[in-house]
Amino acid sequence: MAKYEPTTKDNKCVFCEIVKGNIPAPIFWESDTHMCFLAIDPNTEGFSVVISKEHFDSDPLSLPDEDLGKLIIASKKAAKVLENYFKDVGRVGFIIEGMGINHIHTKLFPMHGTGHLKGGKWEQLLFSHKEDIWIEKYDGYIISAGSKMADLEKLKDLALKLKNSQK
Repeated sequence: MAKYEPTTKDNKCVFCEIVKGNIPAPIFWESDTHMCFLAIDPNTEGFSVVISKEHFDSDPLSLPDEDLGKLIIASKKAAKVLENYFKDVGRVGFIIEGMGINHIHTKLFPMHGTGHLKGGKWEQLLFSHKEDIWIEKYDGYIISAGSKMADLEKLKDLALKLKNSQK
């Protein structure tokens, strides 16, 4: 993984500096409140970042609901640009981790090889890795692939604990 600094040498937010035009970025979509640019550390062609032009902490759960909604809508609009451009992309996944730079942003992943979905033909696509996956601790990435089927009773027990924790 590429190492990059989350702040400038004078401790300014890198994304805020991109918004101001002080740091160049390959921007391909922009509104009054958000912008999207290609990531400097892509793991697939078109991997992009959508940022709010206003600085907010990177934790999406601390973001006011209205601003979170605007970020999701901006991400959808930028994702449509990617989906329309790449012939082999029928879906664009996006996540909000907020671990690389402390400025709210989403990451967009064009899902190459899903172009058939543009014609409305959905089909299940499962992770083809042979090993079971279990993540004990966040290690700098999120994977959407499932693993082996869980014990239903353990899931019910955890669901009950989660439900009771809200009281």
